[in-house]
Amino acid sequence: MNKKIRQISKVLLAGALTTLLLAGCGGSGTKGTEATSKNPVVIRVGSTLASTHPATVALTKTFKPMVEEGSNGALKVEVYEGGTLGGEKELYDSVRNGNLQMCAVGTVMWNEVGKMSIPDWPFLFRDLDHARAVYTGKIGEEMAADVEKISKVHFLGWYPNGVRVFSSNRTIASLEDFKGLRLRMPNNPIHIQVGSLLGANVTPMPMGEVFTALEQKVVDGQDNPLSTFRNEGWYEVQSDIFESNHMITTIELLASNKLYSSLSKELVELIEKAALKASQEAWDSYAKSIADDKNFLQEHGIKITTPNAATRQQLITLMQPVYEKLYQKYDWAEDMVRRIRDVKN
Repeated sequence: MNKKIRQISKVLLAGALTTLLLAGCGGSGTKGTEATSKNPVVIRVGSTLASTHPATVALTKTFKPMVEEGSNGALKVEVYEGGTLGGEKELYDSVRNGNLQMCAVGTVMWNEVGKMSIPDWPFLFRDLDHARAVYTGKIGEEMAADVEKISKVHFLGWYPNGVRVFSSNRTIASLEDFKGLRLRMPNNPIHIQVGSLLGANVTPMPMGEVFTALEQKVVDGQDNPLSTFRNEGWYEVQSDIFESNHMITTIELLASNKLYSSLSKELVELIEKAALKASQEAWDSYAKSIADDKNFLQEHGIKITTPNAATRQQLITLMQPVYEKLYQKYDWAEDMVRRIRDVKN
């Protein structure tokens, strides 16, 4: 019931805030030389993440005060979390066309920017530290450069989305347990192929529909990070988690060209410095949150099964057709996999 109330509230709030966004976007383009505490530039940051997600916390507790205090009030940051300004594609498009100053979104641009599909490649990373080293290192810089070149936005930083695991209304302990499982997956070809290779009956579905689908047993399970499972309240309608850690996905902080062109060099540098600091804190916080999320879920009756080394290797082997398809699609993919696996934590 609490979850349903939250969903209704989100819908009502979204309409009001979207109107506010459209009405106010034109007033945030003041040139940097004119931005003062009496005439501040308002930076609206849209996100679909929960207020408690480490990335959201970093934006509200680190990025926002650093920017506002560092600019002596010339910049004002407003963080709109929980999808109140729309879904990820809407937020991304709004930043691209200059109607929104910034957004924190997942790899919604993967279809245009091929390298942004990398976070969805299954069992690519050894662990969270390995993923962080890749995203915040040279390879991440290359990926960010592609986003800036193709999407015409400014890439401010990599933030953790989470380590994806499977949940279900029955225990998953082996590959056999996936057979026939009605599994909700994102409407993304890699995710759909992963579910199909497991032998599940895949049902693509938007995030906003997942709770009701699980509650009404339209689907048996889904895959997402533990933090999402907790924040969305799915522990109320699921019983088990299979800690596969099959993908380690990211949130990207993006800024519009319109915002950048309205600011002085000093203010741009301040924003970039604050974004980097917030990114570092988000990764640190997320790493610490995993144990807390597991404890919380177990206290709420969720059984967590961690696959042994043999089962994990079976899963990795099972996913090879995903890579064969990627190697055919992208001429850089095979070398990229080698480079990523060579990165030291």
